Amino acid sequence: MRHRDGVEGSESRLEFGGRAYAALDRIIDRGYSEAIVVSHGGTVNYLIAAWIGLPLESAGYVKFKVSPGGVTHLREDDFFHDRQLVSLNDIDHLR
Repeated sequence: MRHRDGVEGSESRLEFGGRAYAALDRIIDRGYSEAIVVSHGGTVNYLIAAWIGLPLESAGYVKFKVSPGGVTHLREDDFFHDRQLVSLNDIDHLR
């Protein structure tokens, strides 16, 4: 997670993931009952990891494969506030 690829000015996966975690925090802090977030595939990994409460340092161990235009549905239970990955990479609408 801390490795840099040697390209000047590039960020580590830890820094990149940290930006995604912070972005999700900002979205949640706004208090919306629903939100649509559009991102690139690599960012989806960190957004899902953040959503389910995986520590950022561990997020480098997971990979959620998504397709362009795929829809992933995340949900928080109204009563227990459990966070769920309801569906991953739904592409039925593209057929």
